[in-house]
Amino acid sequence: MRILVPVAVLVVAALIGITQTFYTVDQTQQAIITQFGQYQRTVSNSGLHLKTPFVQTAHILEKRLLRFDATASEFLTQEKKALVIDSYARYRITDAKTFFEKVTTEAAARARLEAIVTSELREEVATHDQIEVIRDNREFLMAEVTERSDIKAREFGMEVVDVRIVRADFPSEVAPSVYSRMVSERTRVANQFRAEGAESADRIRGDAEREQRTILAEADQEALGIRGEGEAQAIDILGTAINKDIEFFRFVRTLDAYTAALTGGATFVLPSDSEFYQFLTSSTLIPDREE
Repeated sequence: MRILVPVAVLVVAALIGITQTFYTVDQTQQAIITQFGQYQRTVSNSGLHLKTPFVQTAHILEKRLLRFDATASEFLTQEKKALVIDSYARYRITDAKTFFEKVTTEAAARARLEAIVTSELREEVATHDQIEVIRDNREFLMAEVTERSDIKAREFGMEVVDVRIVRADFPSEVAPSVYSRMVSERTRVANQFRAEGAESADRIRGDAEREQRTILAEADQEALGIRGEGEAQAIDILGTAINKDIEFFRFVRTLDAYTAALTGGATFVLPSDSEFYQFLTSSTLIPDREE
């Protein structure tokens, strides 16, 4: 026991000495070495490093891109309308020495950045209308806030990469009336679109009907022309045929008249010298035809 106790003390002292002498830095981290609270150096290389035990202290800081979410706050727009805006920012530590000397910890850095971003956002929102912040001009607005916030954040050894609005909404007490106005406005726009659509439909329908009437009139006119040409050709052919054998034509037309008249038990009283009667009593029905 007398031997084990001193050995144990020596092992514990050795372990404490090792932990006080060596420290590790991950590739995503950087370290600040202080001596009695005073800055000594910045360590950016990853791996195992040495420091003076019990005298120097290693403060590990992130090198990666960090994010903080700002508290939702109420802002006034250019037309003095309130908006509740929830935002966030992404940043990184670029100057570890300045960062440690002015804000020391990441928690303090987030508080400082929130004050900077909120101030710049409030100033920017005050120069824009409500619809610009909500929809029309948000990208430009956020770029301006990011640039000005970055300039101020560099005084504390940080770089602001991006500032974004998560949500921009109306205060709870005025939201119902605002939404009601928005619904009314959208309804008015929708009704206007419907009226314009109906007007366009009537115009297109009227144009189509006029075009239809024009096409039908042209078709009727063309049909009448074709029919007239056909009838003229038919008359011409008929005239030519008649001129070739007039007696045969008279005979055929008379037979057609017989067919049309002598049906249904009809009775006719005709003189014996009637032309209509001659083929009924003639011994030779078909007249002599010239070859």
